[in-house]
Amino acid sequence: MTALVVTLTACGSGPSQANSAVIIDGHTISVDDVQAIVDKIVKEQPAARSLAQQHKLDLVSREVVGQLITHELLTEVAREDGVRVDQEQLKELRDQNPFGQKIPTDGSVPAEQLVPELVNRARGFEAYANDQLLLDGLARQHLGRDSAQYNIVQITDEAKAKDLAEQIAAKPSDAAGLMRDSGAKPEQLQLNQDTGPTGNGVFLAAPKNAVFVLPAGGGEQGGSGGFQVVHVLSTKMLSSTSPEFDASQIDPSQLPAIGKFVLRPRAIESEIVISPRFGVWNDANLNVVPKGEAEVSGYLVLPKTAKP
Repeated sequence: MTALVVTLTACGSGPSQANSAVIIDGHTISVDDVQAIVDKIVKEQPAARSLAQQHKLDLVSREVVGQLITHELLTEVAREDGVRVDQEQLKELRDQNPFGQKIPTDGSVPAEQLVPELVNRARGFEAYANDQLLLDGLARQHLGRDSAQYNIVQITDEAKAKDLAEQIAAKPSDAAGLMRDSGAKPEQLQLNQDTGPTGNGVFLAAPKNAVFVLPAGGGEQGGSGGFQVVHVLSTKMLSSTSPEFDASQIDPSQLPAIGKFVLRPRAIESEIVISPRFGVWNDANLNVVPKGEAEVSGYLVLPKTAKP
């Protein structure tokens, strides 16, 4: 078994404190903390052996770092927003015994599902339940209240999409003109849109004049691929839930994922320094990604005034 364990050594560059995997506003998550969880996964979960044999434990360590960063941000935001773990929900989740079944070891579970499950189990039920229920609570607090005004344009070429985003972030007052001049077809450009009090309002939580660059699939706005450049004009949170919001349209199982977007403004405000050993922080998707893949799944360009 010991042959499967990968030791996570700290790099010479990155966080200034020795043996630091992450520093968040001066608080350190050590390489030892991350290593302990990875070791536990390899020791206790047979499903992790194939990842180790394929030299893919970096996926696990990256997920560990991401979950620990999320936990730090979540603890602060939930406390400030007055969100607490609902004890009835905790009992229901415990009764469901989410870790009761063994994880298949035949490779039938895709890595994108397997790795978070392995890390959740290694961190333990209490940590998993705490984070899931607080994220659920944040989603319930913000859905139907959060909205955003935005501009959006479809760009086929990745380099042009990135260049447009940088131009908009540098001079937001010219955003509409820059989007019109981007070469996009009229049906691929929408200006002064409003999400209303929907899930999209939570998803676009970001500073004024931030610009998302997101891979686009099919659909009304997405066309047949390319990239969506989304310029956030403003965000708003109502004092109470809008009567227009229909909570029945939201799948309850998706609430923790939605609640995670509530953390984005705090993540942007925070100084998150990750050792290059693990990757880089992605403000758009709120996860840790390899440096070489930082822009593959979408990213956020911030106006110069948004972050020191």
